[in-house]
Amino acid sequence: MLLDALGAFEDMPTWDDAADSLFNAGQSLNPSALHGAMSGLLGAGFNPHTEHHFSATVAALEKALAIDLTGDLVDFVSRLSLATLSAILDADYTFQPLLPSDDSSLEERLLSISEWSRGFLSGFTQGIAQREAAGEPVPSMTAEALKDMAAIAQIDTEETDSEEAERQLEDIVEYIRFAAINIVNEAQSLQEMSSENLES
Repeated sequence: MLLDALGAFEDMPTWDDAADSLFNAGQSLNPSALHGAMSGLLGAGFNPHTEHHFSATVAALEKALAIDLTGDLVDFVSRLSLATLSAILDADYTFQPLLPSDDSSLEERLLSISEWSRGFLSGFTQGIAQREAAGEPVPSMTAEALKDMAAIAQIDTEETDSEEAERQLEDIVEYIRFAAINIVNEAQSLQEMSSENLES
């Protein structure tokens, strides 16, 4: 039932779709950075369910990425945020970081993983600031994963194409995928607990 309310996972756009939407809006941002920042906001406890929360999400994304989201791009971001959250909350772990297809060059994929990780950190930081949750302790598992993402953001994008490099790339993608799922699930359950405490 929850997934129906969030919008079908099939709505998840491809990296190329996202690149086209950004390009058509006059933005040169890497789509992976946008998706990373959005995932980071969710990891900081943001929730795009309601109109109010969604407008706060757009404002936070604009600050985190230093871009203006207007017109069709806002609709695209709405679709992307709902599809992202539904994928993260899916019991089958369908969430994937938005990255170029496997046909793309190794360099482009490495760059996009770096951008996704950097975006996640920016979104998370911005989300904590906007929720005025800076004083709240960050769960230790989340803090550890954020440190790892900071290291991944510095990845060498000029790695020579090889089977070993491809294997390492797969490992990194799997790591950030599960790190994001765990961080967002942790944040969402903390949010639910605090709203239940407020209601009781």
